[in-house]
Amino acid sequence: MESQCSCSTLRQLTRKMTNIYDHYLAADELTISQYSLLARIGKYGPIGVIPLAHSMGMDRSTMSRTLKPLISAGWIQTVDLPLEMLTDKRSFGVSLTSDGQLKWKQSKPNWRKAQDVINTILGDQTHHALMSLVDDANAKFEQNENAIL
Repeated sequence: MESQCSCSTLRQLTRKMTNIYDHYLAADELTISQYSLLARIGKYGPIGVIPLAHSMGMDRSTMSRTLKPLISAGWIQTVDLPLEMLTDKRSFGVSLTSDGQLKWKQSKPNWRKAQDVINTILGDQTHHALMSLVDDANAKFEQNENAIL
């Protein structure tokens, strides 16, 4: 019996979840990817783009494409960081602007609505089991990162 494609199955689930988040965040003119960046930068303060990309499971070019409209909107700015916070000479740091802080805070209620819908659909048991499985899978991929590519 041929096994089912893990990636296809997970992408189907994430598309369904993404649609819910994007539906609620549309009122804030954000996608879930954009909201996630605002939230991560808002939570951790100024951060290098490469460590940010790594922490979000993105490659450098995807991170740059996702950051571009947020920088253009004036919600994220590039900043100088100490050399020890940068991974190479092409790296730079980012932080939220005051408008970005405001955008993040104003969009939290709509993110919460989306999260509540997802939690209701999944139920507590499935939600917790899913988060546990995903965290475990992410940890295993991180442990084997060098062996994969």
